Amino acid sequence: MRETLPEFTKRGIRVGCVVQGTAAEMARFCGRHGVETACIPDPDRESYRAMGLERTNWRNIVFASAEGRRRRATAKASGCSISLEGTFQKHSDVLQLPGAALIARDGKILWLHRGTATYDLPSPVELLSTAAARLPSI
Repeated sequence: MRETLPEFTKRGIRVGCVVQGTAAEMARFCGRHGVETACIPDPDRESYRAMGLERTNWRNIVFASAEGRRRRATAKASGCSISLEGTFQKHSDVLQLPGAALIARDGKILWLHRGTATYDLPSPVELLSTAAARLPSI
């Protein structure tokens, strides 16, 4: 996301990345990845429930598909890794599936992606393309 964040900003799109951690954990994690201004802490996972995001099971994590293994390797190569300290926090749910949404300024959800696997998120380029298609004035 950090590589495409300037393009979102240039187009007038505000990016928010909801993370399960507390404000302090969010600052450490997002700061380490260069996107601290785009992170929103949600330790109670209220936004995950509101979006109808489900949970996976351990089997799907341990026996990830080829695509899942490829996405993990790509994430690791870009500096992302699992934090055991963060994973075992009371509010952290390693089984929580991800999601992405395009939300208008008035709060209306224009587009919603509910992940079906822990790695199932559109790339930042796909998100920018989706936003451009849904908001033709940008």
